[in-house]
Amino acid sequence: MKICSLHLLGLLAMVLVSVCADGQGPNSKLRMEKMEARMARMEEMQKHLLTTLTQNEELTNRVTALEQQIAAWNIGGIVKNITAIESIIKRPTNDGDISWKLISSGLVLMMTIPGVALFYGGLVRVQNVLSTVMQSFSIACLVTILWAAFGYSLCFDTGSPVFGGAKKFWLQNVYGNHRHPLSPTVPEPLFCMFELTFAIITPALISGSFADRMRFGPTLVFIAFWHILVYCPIAHSMWMTDGFLHEAGILDFAGGNVVHISAGCSGLMSSIVVGKRTGYGREQFQPHNILISVLGASLMWVGWFGFNGGSAEYANGQATMAVLNSQAREDCSGYGLSVVDVDGVEDKEATEAEHPPASLGSLVERSLGWSPSPQEQGIARSLALCAILTLPLQLKSRFGYDDALDAFGIHGPGGFLGGILTGFFANANVQILSPVNGAFYGNPKQLYGIAIAAVWSCAISFLLLKLVDYTIGLRVAIDEELLGLDMVCHGESMFPQRSAVPSDWPKSEYSGSLRAENFNETIRGQQDWHDATFHGEGEEQEAELTGSLANAPG
Repeated sequence: MKICSLHLLGLLAMVLVSVCADGQGPNSKLRMEKMEARMARMEEMQKHLLTTLTQNEELTNRVTALEQQIAAWNIGGIVKNITAIESIIKRPTNDGDISWKLISSGLVLMMTIPGVALFYGGLVRVQNVLSTVMQSFSIACLVTILWAAFGYSLCFDTGSPVFGGAKKFWLQNVYGNHRHPLSPTVPEPLFCMFELTFAIITPALISGSFADRMRFGPTLVFIAFWHILVYCPIAHSMWMTDGFLHEAGILDFAGGNVVHISAGCSGLMSSIVVGKRTGYGREQFQPHNILISVLGASLMWVGWFGFNGGSAEYANGQATMAVLNSQAREDCSGYGLSVVDVDGVEDKEATEAEHPPASLGSLVERSLGWSPSPQEQGIARSLALCAILTLPLQLKSRFGYDDALDAFGIHGPGGFLGGILTGFFANANVQILSPVNGAFYGNPKQLYGIAIAAVWSCAISFLLLKLVDYTIGLRVAIDEELLGLDMVCHGESMFPQRSAVPSDWPKSEYSGSLRAENFNETIRGQQDWHDATFHGEGEEQEAELTGSLANAPG
């Protein structure tokens, strides 16, 4: 109505101006009559327009629907897509970036197979080596299928603030001539492959927490749901342009929150829900082969150059600094733990088994945010990590949970320390990408990402483990656990002479499967048999080896 009134007043003013200009002429009377007639027509038009606007419900409904449609448009998403297209246009594909991304993809995949497989395989007991290695290989195969079907789209397609959309399910619209806005200088299939290696290694790290006692089938069921419900939402929220943590400016350079905090916290929940290994606290679980474990950790060490360096997305100065910083921090932590480790100080000796966890823990800490902090902080952060790495070992003995291979002990403290220090010390003046300040520079939001990733991982992992345990059971039976998962789950053994089930092996009422809630009901006869058989056999082999060395020539 206001628009109509203003329109009428405007026309009236034009008429008055025209009359005033020519009012003194011989035809002024005629012009006056024309003006009155024009004003009468204008009043009729105004009445008709007002009647139409107030009585035409169809027009009103159409206007309302149009307003709702405009309000429903994702203007923010459209702007982000336009920005992504502009970045792709400004950055054509680069052969150097493609080469570095290809190398990095291979390096990160090597971290899982064979890196994690050998690292964990050397730390478990001899009767569980093959099952531990099999878990890493099977997880790699399972996650690859899930990634192609749903995972990539849920992580790196635009959608909601937590989950991606469905436009890239089964790798639709992922072609060699397409590029992703997060890595605009390489083909999108290569970006998809690089991110797949991160999705593979994360659940493989969790498997160290429930080593020696979790059944093979339930392991894969848990990992499948964990990938969809834990990894994908955290990755999308943290890395994708429309993720709510990314929009908040929370930094995660190479997976400190997405990979290490989620894997560490989920591993902690696994060790609690699945329960302790039979005999935990009463006998020493000696590593099967420290050499194999060190070789696996070494492969992970080298692979981390692609893990951190490839996360720079370009073959540039940021990638070179990531590689250099990774090497420097690995050496500092590996040496530092030998000096400050609690056991080393008390026993006056440093063992080779202590070096890999320290070095890997430093790489975890570095993964979240070397880029946003000044380089001179790197050495101090690595040395601080050495003291923190001993804390989970003390917590294990204090609270009694059995994190078998220290998945939480390695990745939890490193991820938390990296996130906390980045949250405090991040400085926009020293960053190449995503200039964001930390708490010491007036921006405490960096610390929120740690809490969100930890709480989400713990809560969903706990619920998934309880659900799987309630439906199909998590643990093997106690007698099967003592015999070993190699024979029970896979029907083979590292040493064929031990592959036959002994005739005097005592059976339990839980043979076949055992729910985690019942595992505390230990069968002492089986434990005594295990101690007498394996420990006695070890003593006989040691005596035989000692005699052979004594009789050797020279």
